[in-house]
Amino acid sequence: MKTFASVALASSLLLGCQNEPSKLDKGAPPSGDLEARVKKLEDNQAKYAEALDFLQKVYNQQKQQQEAQEREEPAPDATFAVDIAPDLKNGQVEGPNTACVTVVEAWDFA
Repeated sequence: MKTFASVALASSLLLGCQNEPSKLDKGAPPSGDLEARVKKLEDNQAKYAEALDFLQKVYNQQKQQQEAQEREEPAPDATFAVDIAPDLKNGQVEGPNTACVTVVEAWDFA
């Protein structure tokens, strides 16, 4: 029984270890020449280098724009002050001047 298990294991290892062609060898017969494969990769990289440089520049510009927009965006918990001095001067207020809260109302007559 041990012999049969050993033979079955060895045969499954041999069948599982098939030499498949590399995806780099599209359309060409499989080659084991490492230098030729590296040369092919270098040629492909050189072919697309200009396009990759352009894409990197566009990505950097978009990243800078996004960071600038995030810097300019107010914090969600920010508090803003409204200048009411001209309204006070014109007497456009209701209630006492010593009130703790100022409510600003706005209208659009358009």
